[in-house]
Amino acid sequence: MIIADANNPFIQFPCSAKFSIGFLGLFHVAVASLSIGFAFVVTVLQITGYFRKDNQFEALAKRVQLWHVCIYNIGTINAIGLVFALSGLYPQFWSQIFTQFFWTMIIEEVLFFMLATTLTFHYFFWDTMWGHKKLHIFMGALLTPMFFMQFFIINGMSSYMLTPAFAKGQVSLWSGTAGILGWDKLAFYNPSFLMLTLHRTAANFAYGGFVVAAICGVWLYRSKQSKLQTSYENGGRLAFKVAFTAFLALPIIGFFYAWVLKYHAKETYDNLMIGRGDVVAGGIDWWWVKQLIVASMLGMGLVFSRRASKSKNEFSVSMPAVYTVALLYLMFYLGMAVQMTWRFFWGSLLAAVFAGMWARHLLNRHKGSGRAVFVLMGIFSFLTVCLGGYVREASRPRFVSPSGERIAGFNRIPNYSKVYHPKERPESVKMRMVIETPSYVDELPSRRKPLEPERQTGEDLVSSLCISCHTLERLHRYKGSDWDRVVGRMRAYGRRLTEKQTHKIITYLAESKAHKNSSNSQADTPSAP
Repeated sequence: MIIADANNPFIQFPCSAKFSIGFLGLFHVAVASLSIGFAFVVTVLQITGYFRKDNQFEALAKRVQLWHVCIYNIGTINAIGLVFALSGLYPQFWSQIFTQFFWTMIIEEVLFFMLATTLTFHYFFWDTMWGHKKLHIFMGALLTPMFFMQFFIINGMSSYMLTPAFAKGQVSLWSGTAGILGWDKLAFYNPSFLMLTLHRTAANFAYGGFVVAAICGVWLYRSKQSKLQTSYENGGRLAFKVAFTAFLALPIIGFFYAWVLKYHAKETYDNLMIGRGDVVAGGIDWWWVKQLIVASMLGMGLVFSRRASKSKNEFSVSMPAVYTVALLYLMFYLGMAVQMTWRFFWGSLLAAVFAGMWARHLLNRHKGSGRAVFVLMGIFSFLTVCLGGYVREASRPRFVSPSGERIAGFNRIPNYSKVYHPKERPESVKMRMVIETPSYVDELPSRRKPLEPERQTGEDLVSSLCISCHTLERLHRYKGSDWDRVVGRMRAYGRRLTEKQTHKIITYLAESKAHKNSSNSQADTPSAP
């Protein structure tokens, strides 16, 4: 809803701008992750059917690929809506992102086009290419690495919002537009990039496999023909095996991902593990709700895999791997119980035990068929993807005003905003509707000239040369007794600095450290009686 009168000249959005962006973002994460998982599972089904000379897997792969086409189209439309919403409600987002990632987004668009073309040809030429089965399978198999490249690119931006430690590009008063790189390699390959990519890869395979198994479970409930029921049961078990195997890799990757966040995004780590910020909304810690669902999935998957292993089903998961990961989860829950509260440990243990008993009951009720377990695991997987996306975004640091107060309505601050000069960062951004033609329409603004070297202060030089690689916290924690050696190393590594600039930087850092030490000593000295 747009209100353009004089009293309300701003863009107003139903349910608030924050809620709308959050909803569109979570919906896109759920749909996009499903597309990646579907592409991998369809390829597995096709290859299995080809080597077994069994058309039931081929027919199932074709039906799932139809769902994939629909899901991909829905996700593309939602992505366009998300871009429009971000542009109108948070216009500063793109001005900051494009500083480092303009060419990244261009490559992303090219990959979207290639994916849409390959997916369309693979499904609609399924019967036409029946005589060229290897070529058709190869075309479908191409979707997985192409999807991997697509979210490989987007993960560079996503991880940068949490751990932007080595960004070079910036928009500042002294450099004007000279700091707009369009492609910032140091920002892209940030500390958490690798772990986020690995974690999302395994999560997408697990999510897609569980949803395919859930679809097979629904078809099992609706089908009355024994031949179709056998086909859906085998297809569901194969998809479940793929998904549960990927699921078992998540805690191992997640451990190293959390370790990276602990040292490079401490506030995010504390929000997630201890429960702070928007992660705790409405009195509920959504991160721990997700962990309870994960514990339920582990208990249900353990019972189902054990039953399949006992019956010597060919699509069963290795039980030693299941028990090993279950032990890792137990150690994690014990560690969090010692650090936080034992109620979560007992709650997670009860959730896993209850889910396992429920799975056993459902398997007995359906005479060994996994239809009910398939559907439940698909629902649980969807919930964990949505909750995981929400809490990761909600764990980011917040906007803080110069007075130290939270800014109502604009309490999100992207961690990457520290590459921008604080004086240029507004406390809030309001999008004013254009009521009359502005004066600058006919006169194009000229680019801001960078500050002359003679006018640069020590603070300007530190902000432009040091903060791009080192956080302010790291500078403050440094002992500060040998700044001349530190700046000398900068010059040795290729930083072009004049003697005057070097002197300004050393003087500013030394004076700042001395002033801080003086303030601390005065604060620690008790007042006279």
